[in-house]
Amino acid sequence: MRTSIRWSRRRGDRKRSQPISAFSTPPRNAVPRAAAPFCKEWAKCCSASDKEARHQSGEPMANERPCQIEMIRHAPERPIVAFFRFFDAAGDCVIAFPFRLQKRVTYFNEVMMDPSLSARIDCGEAEAQVSVRIRPCGWRYYWGRKLDHFLDKFRSETQPVPPAPDPSRIVSFAADGVATSSAEPFVSIVIPTRDRADLLARAVETLFENANWPRLELVIVDNGSIEPETFALFDRLRGRDNVTILRRDEPFNFARLVNEGVRASRGEVIALLNNDVETDDPDWLAPLVALAIDPRVGVAGVKLLHEDGSVQHAGIALGIRGLTAHAGAGRRADDPGPYDMMTTTRRVSAVTGACLLTRRDVFDKLGGFDENFVVEFNDVDYCLRAGAAGYAVVSAAAPALLHKEGSTRQQRPLRTQEVLDRTLFVTRWGHALVDDPFYPPELTLQDESLALATTPREG
Repeated sequence: MRTSIRWSRRRGDRKRSQPISAFSTPPRNAVPRAAAPFCKEWAKCCSASDKEARHQSGEPMANERPCQIEMIRHAPERPIVAFFRFFDAAGDCVIAFPFRLQKRVTYFNEVMMDPSLSARIDCGEAEAQVSVRIRPCGWRYYWGRKLDHFLDKFRSETQPVPPAPDPSRIVSFAADGVATSSAEPFVSIVIPTRDRADLLARAVETLFENANWPRLELVIVDNGSIEPETFALFDRLRGRDNVTILRRDEPFNFARLVNEGVRASRGEVIALLNNDVETDDPDWLAPLVALAIDPRVGVAGVKLLHEDGSVQHAGIALGIRGLTAHAGAGRRADDPGPYDMMTTTRRVSAVTGACLLTRRDVFDKLGGFDENFVVEFNDVDYCLRAGAAGYAVVSAAAPALLHKEGSTRQQRPLRTQEVLDRTLFVTRWGHALVDDPFYPPELTLQDESLALATTPREG
């Protein structure tokens, strides 16, 4: 189903409101009509039905009209995070989004949708009571909006008090240095992959073959590659004693591929890597292994850069856009950010699975990656479980690796499994999404920019 959200022009601009796609960037002088203090992440769900083909062609859906969504937080008396899914009569999920319910009542106005959609709400807190209503925007709504806009001219605007700074949430971390009896533990690099031999060859060459680490093995988990170039690369690597290649011709499940690779490995330290990561630093492993073997640490991650040199990952923060995000993504590699958080080796709530180091004993204790998270959030879930078990999750400021993110997965509408992954994540960790202990409260939850928030997070 086609979904769009209308934005209204700022006061003084007499142009009529215009529909904007959920994935579009609103006009620079536009503000969302939904008076919500934190950003929502709308997600169109795709299916193989005729409805999806009609959406792609731009044809309006039957019964689609401007509607108002009213979300009510009945309990508790504080902010919570919930995941909203809207289903049509056939049982297809057509809209899905997470949202931080900061206020007791929140409205999304003039959303193009079918008012007969049924809603399901998932929240990770047992005491949470949330309801939602969909109402077509009739003449009473539009006249009410006109009256409300007219009265705005006579109302005094109260500026919200921004949250107080809390630099204590940036917790620097230094490796113990004497963590195991082996000065140089055996490290297993595990890389799930499917084709794209050009990317995998660079990852293998720079992260494995050129690495200055004496005790090292490589485990590649191939999920149904079909290209001759990939098989040629596998044939070249198979002749080495410290390389294992597993073939798994089954539906994609990233968590299962990781678990299979770890089971086939022998190392004391596991280094999980995407096939589109590379480096020009042969000593990249040393500082990360030093963190991983520290008995206080359960997971270690690293700064990742885009090809243009901007930051792709320097730790994951909870609650941004109602879910999680790479805090500071898009900044320059040398930009320290608030409190030097971008250039400090520090504790975080989670790191990306694109480069994640963990000890085997920790991996076994936690039961590996949860295979119920088929596509998304399996890495974040692992980190949060490590934190809940008393281990520190650390994001290293150096070295910086290159991550060609988007080379193997293109941006597209959410698929059914991704909606299920997000639903499970909010159900399990919704309570943690309300407040990240390692993300300063004065920073915005609307995006990953690290800009100052304009409204407090307290309910």
